Amino acid sequence: MNQFLSACWLTLTLVSAFPVSAANPEPTDTPQRLYDEGVPETGFLTLKTDNYTLPLDAASGWTIDKMLYDDYEFGLNNGQYGTVLRPKGQQWWGTGHKEGGREVVHRLQLIVDGKETPITKTSETITGKRIEFIKESTIWKFKVRAEIILTNSEIFERTQMEALEDVDLDLLYYFMHSFPPTSTKWMVQLPDGTIETGPLAHSKKMAVNKDTTWVAQFNPEQQLSSLCYTPRVIAGNQSASMIWDLDRYHKYYLRHNNGQSFKKGDQLDFTVIVKAIPKETGNWQATKKAAESLMKQFPAEKQTSEE
Repeated sequence: MNQFLSACWLTLTLVSAFPVSAANPEPTDTPQRLYDEGVPETGFLTLKTDNYTLPLDAASGWTIDKMLYDDYEFGLNNGQYGTVLRPKGQQWWGTGHKEGGREVVHRLQLIVDGKETPITKTSETITGKRIEFIKESTIWKFKVRAEIILTNSEIFERTQMEALEDVDLDLLYYFMHSFPPTSTKWMVQLPDGTIETGPLAHSKKMAVNKDTTWVAQFNPEQQLSSLCYTPRVIAGNQSASMIWDLDRYHKYYLRHNNGQSFKKGDQLDFTVIVKAIPKETGNWQATKKAAESLMKQFPAEKQTSEE
């Protein structure tokens, strides 16, 4: 009899436990998606031509991780690339920044030597002579289309932005690149054609700090300069080209504005072309020649009234 009662008690105990388990399912470790369905959220996709290698970081809004020329890392991976903005009174949005909010990637497109190639996973290396990578995303209240075209001769970056409503910004860095701290001097061409030069000596200050047509940094260790050319000057309220002269990198910023208001539908459209210049001895001759060639290949564009 005691055995029968014990068995009944055990059965009732087990049966009564099941509804509790069903009503309180075990939590899952599956993170909530940030990007649109089908867009990988982590990992790296590497684009490679004969001369350039460009890993893209999915977790940082599918932006450049670093830049290599003939396997030399002339663009470091210790800082963000791409576009970031700071809404008025708020913190940073865009690329890998999380302080204010995340850049949300909606769609990716990859065209290799004229043929569209699906992006279904990361940890791959895509090789070709002309590789086009297109990203559609949202950074705060801006719709963004960012395009990278990688060839054997340069890295072409174009970013288009459209305000989705009336907004006020405290700051907009349109493009950013992290160059090595071993560069020792800079040269720029201003919009009026004037050439200026200056030192880089880890001053912890911003060098250049004015609108430019192109900016170059010279690295004597590699006998190489990095050239950044904007066919249309990135001009806005208090816009400037700036090199943050630190000991960990010489971070190059193309600042569109240092505070500006936008109406719904206002658009921005700018391009920067990045090129590594080998055999630069420090007299800037190779860099000037490369800049002249780029300016013929991508002629200067006039400003529009919206900007």
